[in-house]
Amino acid sequence: MTGIVLPRVALPRPVAARVVVNALAGTQRVIAAVGSLLAAAIVIDALIAVDALAAAPVLVAPFVGVGMLALVLLWRPTVLVAVVYLLGGAVFSVAVPVLVLDAAPELAATGPYLFNRIATALCLVGAIGGRALSGVLWSLLAFGVAQGSVLLGLELAGSTVRTGSGPLIVASISIAAYATLAIAQRQTERRLAVLTATATDQSEGDRRRSFELRAAAVVHDTILADLALIARSRGPLDARTVEVFDEHLQTLATATVADPEPSAPHPSSALGAALLELAREYQWSGVRVDVSGIELLPDTMASAARHALIGAARAALDNVVEHAGTDRAELVAGARGDSVSVLIVDDGHGFDAAEVGDDRLGLRTSVTQRIEQVGGSVRVWSGPEGTTVMLTVPRGEGVR
Repeated sequence: MTGIVLPRVALPRPVAARVVVNALAGTQRVIAAVGSLLAAAIVIDALIAVDALAAAPVLVAPFVGVGMLALVLLWRPTVLVAVVYLLGGAVFSVAVPVLVLDAAPELAATGPYLFNRIATALCLVGAIGGRALSGVLWSLLAFGVAQGSVLLGLELAGSTVRTGSGPLIVASISIAAYATLAIAQRQTERRLAVLTATATDQSEGDRRRSFELRAAAVVHDTILADLALIARSRGPLDARTVEVFDEHLQTLATATVADPEPSAPHPSSALGAALLELAREYQWSGVRVDVSGIELLPDTMASAARHALIGAARAALDNVVEHAGTDRAELVAGARGDSVSVLIVDDGHGFDAAEVGDDRLGLRTSVTQRIEQVGGSVRVWSGPEGTTVMLTVPRGEGVR
């Protein structure tokens, strides 16, 4: 049996950055869930030591509760779930000192460790939507909620135990990590913008130079040649010379230095310019489309594959405008080997491809079938943090 080998396409930097941010946020939520459950086990052990095990079900419930909330946030990382996580965790964090010190006052001697475990877990809320800057903002918000809930709980319990440094340490590390990623993302976006602008300027410069060369060639072959002939002539011009001059005048009247017909454009500028123009079409739709990677597109590409990519990308962007619920999308182009890929990335609320009805033909017909008809493939990743559609087509040979 022969297997199907899919082309390997390196993730563009904007997409890779989003993957890194989401991976960090997911890891934080796993740590929060596991840490809360471990804290519950520590509470049970402490209760056994002070002979107060009977209170274990009530005292363990807040830790188990915040652990479950962390798992829900891991499964469904949306703004609503993150808010529920912080509010629910704050309630649990207030309840822990009150319940623990009421059932086993002796545990006050253990210090703040047991009392700030939930507050520490709250600081691991992580980023929402794949943007590193959101991780900084959510971490700051979580730290404020965590510290406030611990202080309130200890105050209600009448305890002199301090809040401890656990939440501060975790929040500081989280903020530093996301701030570093945010700076890296921003620098990448600036560099891509500079590269795109440079590529556009270079393309315009090449276009102007092409015009100048064509114009110079026309002038050289007609006017300059005629003037040179007149300068060398003695007496009246013969009939044949006058006829040649007339032909040259007609050539000048009908000559053009415009670009070739659109049916055979320059390979690298054809797809790149079409994708840029496609992004500009959506500037009035309420969705900003950022384009990157077009300067890396190949010099030659089959026209059928190019048209399929442009049409499918347009359909994918239409879906972003109509269904994603976001005001920003990214169009990332790239090539690897004999394949060309275009990614449409948004940070909207996503969808479940299995639940798309048969009457919804946009993804199935306008995207998937259009790409498959030219031998390409479509891959879709979608979830609460957004949707990525990767369109890959074979480049083709020798067609501009």
